[in-house]
Amino acid sequence: MSQYKLGPFHHVGVAVRDINTAVVQFQTLFGAVAESEVIHDEAQHVRLQFVKTGELLIELLEPDGTPSPLDGLIKRGVAIYHTCHEVNDLDATLEHLRASGAKVVSPPKPAVAFDHRRVAFVMSQGLMVELLEAKHG
Repeated sequence: MSQYKLGPFHHVGVAVRDINTAVVQFQTLFGAVAESEVIHDEAQHVRLQFVKTGELLIELLEPDGTPSPLDGLIKRGVAIYHTCHEVNDLDATLEHLRASGAKVVSPPKPAVAFDHRRVAFVMSQGLMVELLEAKHG
């Protein structure tokens, strides 16, 4: 089997109870700069905001009040939720990952935070990875 590589690293997602509190803490502790306003992604059942500290882009995510994929993590406190990589061909990447044993936990759907480019989530060995469809053109 040939070795498959994901596209470039995009960001790390961190589950938080309250975005506003988390942004202030990241700014105070690490000099983070807000890269976006708070965005409500109804399809993913989260509110999110991007901050940057150094060269690291961090997506802060909080549940939106409806059943959310973050609910279990939030009970334990703040937690790294996922890493995100851009991929040129989302469907082919998912096909490869499924065939290699990864579990697709959220199939492709448009994401409001990325101008409606599709995202999907896969899990393997306890690591959640978000796949972000690369911009084309």
